Amino acid sequence: SKHLRMLQFRNPGKFMEDFDPETSAREMRKMNRRIYRENRRKNQAYDESGILMENSQDLCDCLDVRCPGCHFPCPKCGSEKCGTECRCNRKWVYEYVEVEVMDADAILTALGAHGRFQWLIFFALTFIYMRGAWPVLAILFIGGDPGHYCKTDTNSSLEISIPKSADGEYEKCSMYDPMDLNSTVKCQDGWTYGEEFDSTIMSDWNLVCDKDYMVDLSSTIYMAGSAAGALFLTPFADVFGRKYIILSFLIIQGAIGFGTAFADDYILFTVLRFFIGLLNMPIALTVYNYIAEMFPASHRSYPAVGINCSWGVGLILLAVFGYFIRDWRILQMVISLPNFITIVYFCFLPESIPWLVSKKKYTEVKKTAKFAAKVNGKTLPDSLFDPQYDSDTEFSEPPHSSDELYGGGDTAQQKKYTILDLFRTPRIRRYTLVMFYLWLADSLSYFGVLFATPQLHGNQFLNLGISGAVEIPSLIICMLAIDWIGRKKPIIFFLLLSGVMNIATIFVPATTESGVDLTPLQITLAMIGKFGITGAYSISYLYSSEIFPTVVRNHAVGLSSFFENLGSITAPLIVYSTSTLRNLPLVVFGVLTIVGGFLALLLPETHRRPLPETIEDVKKMCARKAQQTEDTRL
Repeated sequence: SKHLRMLQFRNPGKFMEDFDPETSAREMRKMNRRIYRENRRKNQAYDESGILMENSQDLCDCLDVRCPGCHFPCPKCGSEKCGTECRCNRKWVYEYVEVEVMDADAILTALGAHGRFQWLIFFALTFIYMRGAWPVLAILFIGGDPGHYCKTDTNSSLEISIPKSADGEYEKCSMYDPMDLNSTVKCQDGWTYGEEFDSTIMSDWNLVCDKDYMVDLSSTIYMAGSAAGALFLTPFADVFGRKYIILSFLIIQGAIGFGTAFADDYILFTVLRFFIGLLNMPIALTVYNYIAEMFPASHRSYPAVGINCSWGVGLILLAVFGYFIRDWRILQMVISLPNFITIVYFCFLPESIPWLVSKKKYTEVKKTAKFAAKVNGKTLPDSLFDPQYDSDTEFSEPPHSSDELYGGGDTAQQKKYTILDLFRTPRIRRYTLVMFYLWLADSLSYFGVLFATPQLHGNQFLNLGISGAVEIPSLIICMLAIDWIGRKKPIIFFLLLSGVMNIATIFVPATTESGVDLTPLQITLAMIGKFGITGAYSISYLYSSEIFPTVVRNHAVGLSSFFENLGSITAPLIVYSTSTLRNLPLVVFGVLTIVGGFLALLLPETHRRPLPETIEDVKKMCARKAQQTEDTRL
């Protein structure tokens, strides 16, 4: 592959007097190439790639000798062998020279798109991604409600001690006044708990009645930790590498997880849960990037879907663990143990090849690539590895064009864009507000449905397992739909499907008047709703990367992530505030997603269309005809 290396040429003396600012970019490039050729003929201190040889001692002392210079004499010392950064003159001409460098995607392609090495890495990392679902939703069982009522005299029956509510169940927070059986009072001597769980934080610390909000509050604090981790800790993987960040975060999170199992009060438990969340999201995001970087760009769709499906498998396994382990402390240790199990084999995994290339660690790239080729039964051509770049070599970032350097470039490229540009024009403002709402609704509904699982009729362990299972076909169908149909129609379909099914649950009673159990129908409707929101959530990631122009895309995606985190933080609170009526949380989430489905009608179709580069491109997006370009995949 080719890399554009910027060579800086000083421009003093007569040349600057003759310089015409109106010179076209093409003429400027021709002139720079001529200067470079003449300089190479005069000064033979360059190797075959046009890089100054280190043993050149005949350059003037006032210059940086690391880069080739021009043939113009230095105005300070008169030397004609002038290097790049002459400190006595600040006028420059820029030249682009193509030199061979390592191409990470070319190496991955040469290793084979779906080789044994890549898939071994995939399955090793998938386990790490899968166990990431456990800290998020283990609170459903760690803070589960085993059922409770006021503790009474052991000689008194519940019939004469505990009043019944309108639905025929015993009251949980009141009892008959022993001195006046016609009136009720709050529980006087604590609570008696059911036998569905051996121990939960609710039963250990009496987080019931006027303290029942504390379990959902701990979930909100955990989600706040996840949001903070995604924002502040994930970038460390770009600095220190994917492997060592994942490894160190797994060790720290595992240690905190075990410590949480021995927490003796609610505050310590909640603080430790915050730090577990703080590390969990960076681990998941880094693993996702690691897997994507192990496959060529054109073959990342299936690994991306596979890694998301593993999250659903994690939910199924969590339901199994919760069913067989009814003590919250033991369950907390069990879900923390995989952090240390993965360390055993993770130490032997290589670093991401694209990250090594980006850091110019070419010796490690060659070592890793040759090992991968051996595992895959491939032979890599020597042309993939340029020996002169085995050591770290810094390359300057070239300017976009000579026009940009001399003030004749496109003003759109020179302007610095901010978040405010997302709201400047009516069209992009509309797209921005709709996408922000979709991110909020998707995240709030997805996590809200999960946290509302215990409120559904039926077995909560089975409900969570089914909830995880429906994600797998949803993601597969979603991948096929966005390739064959597009983005707009599928996301509208998934949002409306989720909303209608969730709202429908409130109209289905647990039993009919004749005694027919309709619980399976309720659960089926709720799981179809979960199927829909999973698909819509997945498409939102792709839609955001395609609908916003390049000049503000990072701002837009970053702000979208804020609304996503806001939704996940708010979801447990909404579940708690609407918990007095069973299935009411699903209705709230259903209304949000239906509104989102209709708002999505305002978005353009981005399938088979070039990514917008400027805000002007967004204005024209609706008028463009679809172009036959390579499909953008998940």
